[in-house]
Amino acid sequence: MALKVKLAAISLGLCVALLCGWIAFESVRAAWVAMPATSVIEALRRGETVSQADRFRAAEVSFRAGEIFEPGRYLSDAALAATDLSPREQRQALHGASMAAMVDRALLNTPASPWNWARRSALQLAAGDLPRARASLETSLLLGRVVPRLTVPRLRIMLQLKQRYPQSDLDAVMAEQIRIAARSEPGALARFANRGAAEGITQRVLANDFVLYQAYMKDLLYVRSIEKSEQKPGAR
Repeated sequence: MALKVKLAAISLGLCVALLCGWIAFESVRAAWVAMPATSVIEALRRGETVSQADRFRAAEVSFRAGEIFEPGRYLSDAALAATDLSPREQRQALHGASMAAMVDRALLNTPASPWNWARRSALQLAAGDLPRARASLETSLLLGRVVPRLTVPRLRIMLQLKQRYPQSDLDAVMAEQIRIAARSEPGALARFANRGAAEGITQRVLANDFVLYQAYMKDLLYVRSIEKSEQKPGAR
């Protein structure tokens, strides 16, 4: 009896060791596949401009890595890289998968990602599913009101919802995110509010806070000066 118990313990230990070894191997294999995308993904997270070719390659290898291990992590990276690609390029980079399907898969593995809920909201908005777009946006906000570099993408979604699916509480949520953006990323806020309905909404929200309004206007004037210089004859 004691021998059987000992053999069972040894067998269990071997199984655990084999499982840990397999997990470690798959983790390393996925990281190796995703390695060419590392610098691109980090640049995108910092808000830097990345070429379409680099985005495509990063989306492609991140997607392949997500098929091997940690799909929540690598599919989220693939979604980040593929966001500004054309629909045809997205399908090519994602091996025929749609952005919507990939974001849903990422959320199955990392349901507490405010970024992926915002991406899902944007995709639902583009598809005309306005109630679900609002619900996904609310989930993103519940998972983090202040998320670096996510505030302005949320504001873009809110602006469209305000125009296409107005609700009484949306104005307060939008005002909160505008104030957060004014403190944490005023340059991005100025680019968002440069012309159109976004400009009036932003100015009304910040009008009672002299410090925030002054900083915002400084960035807005800078954005417009750059825009004007690029429109001059001979500007490159």
